[in-house]
Amino acid sequence: MEMDRVHGGFGTALPRRVGSGVAARRGDGWRPVGCRRRSRPRPRSGRVRGGLGATAAALILAGGGLFLLLVQPGDLWAAAPARSTLVQVGRTVVQDQGAWVVDYRLRHTGSTGLMVAPAEVAVKVEGWVSNSRVASHAVPRWSSLAVAHGPDVAATGEVIAAVDEAHRCREKLIVSVGPEGPDPCRPAAGAATPRVSGDPRPAPAGKPAAGAPKGSGHEPAPAGEPLSLPPGGIVHVRIRLEHQHVLYGDYDPLLGSRAVEITLGGATVRDVVPLDSEQYLAQPRFTWPEPPEERRDPRHAVTGPDSLHLEAHVPGHHYYRFPDRPVRYATKMRLRFWYLIAAGTEGECRVRVAQYKDTPTSWRMLQSGGFEKCLKVVGRWTKVEHVFTTEPEATTLALDFRIAGDTDVGEMWIDDVSLEPVGCPGHAGP
Repeated sequence: MEMDRVHGGFGTALPRRVGSGVAARRGDGWRPVGCRRRSRPRPRSGRVRGGLGATAAALILAGGGLFLLLVQPGDLWAAAPARSTLVQVGRTVVQDQGAWVVDYRLRHTGSTGLMVAPAEVAVKVEGWVSNSRVASHAVPRWSSLAVAHGPDVAATGEVIAAVDEAHRCREKLIVSVGPEGPDPCRPAAGAATPRVSGDPRPAPAGKPAAGAPKGSGHEPAPAGEPLSLPPGGIVHVRIRLEHQHVLYGDYDPLLGSRAVEITLGGATVRDVVPLDSEQYLAQPRFTWPEPPEERRDPRHAVTGPDSLHLEAHVPGHHYYRFPDRPVRYATKMRLRFWYLIAAGTEGECRVRVAQYKDTPTSWRMLQSGGFEKCLKVVGRWTKVEHVFTTEPEATTLALDFRIAGDTDVGEMWIDDVSLEPVGCPGHAGP
């Protein structure tokens, strides 16, 4: 209860309204005793409100004018590029040993023809790559390759940087562009001819001849004439991604989805290619060639028409070494051959296998990977089969036969020599 204060008299007690937060008023306009008048903000006049609005409008116009002065006219539309006239109409992906080959068929949808000069071709390929089969490649690493506008149609990038060449990993991008045809991306006349892993090459200094070639063997032709595409015309673009590593490059492709961007004459096509699983387990492309004609004898053979002939009494013919051949590392292999030793042969007839680790600058024999076997059966054809595993660092293998001894008496014939992986579903590529 409160008392209304009356000037010169007593106040009247009135109840306070509970819970409203506002004191009750009397009918005569007097407030209850102890009640304070709440202050209210005074409304601004119309003249003040108009001044503030004019100031805000001036600031907005000034900011807009500054933006127009700083931005070039063409930049206003940079976020919305024109629609590309190139449309992807086909794509194939093929594993080629340790490389990927991606073929695109692109159609020009413009209303007028498109002339593409060699300097107007650009390709960019990016993505995280790895291969769980190889311990050093198990962790994904970033690979970014770009053939920029210009005459170059190949680029190489580091994936694993290392001082030691044996631990360094690179990836190489090779681009070929051509019109639709039976083989549009075939290198032009005079360009490097594609090679396979079994082709002969000069050996590193100090190493016996032959061995697996290094390098891609798929170098593109130099930039040629401009490409002319009529409306609706088809152009083929081939992208080859090569894994460059001393041990694993020829057999283990780098795996992972890749973002691809192809630009021809200002028109661009973008794609994502899933290269995240091998199509097969790659093995070397190699078969031993026939021995030279002067080392073959048609008188004795298992499957004919002749066989390798060793003669102890002919200088240089007591020994024969097959060309060194590439092998996949850490792979179980089976060596097969037949031999025939002539009666009266003196000395020992032997077969020997050696394994090597080749790098671009050196070679080293792997002592634990070699073996030698004495051939003892005389007078009849005998089959030999030997299973062994190549060394974890092996790149090449050597095979030789000999008649060892101080006397020059004896002959031996060798036929049907083969070396194949055991229980391996892989093959030597497409």
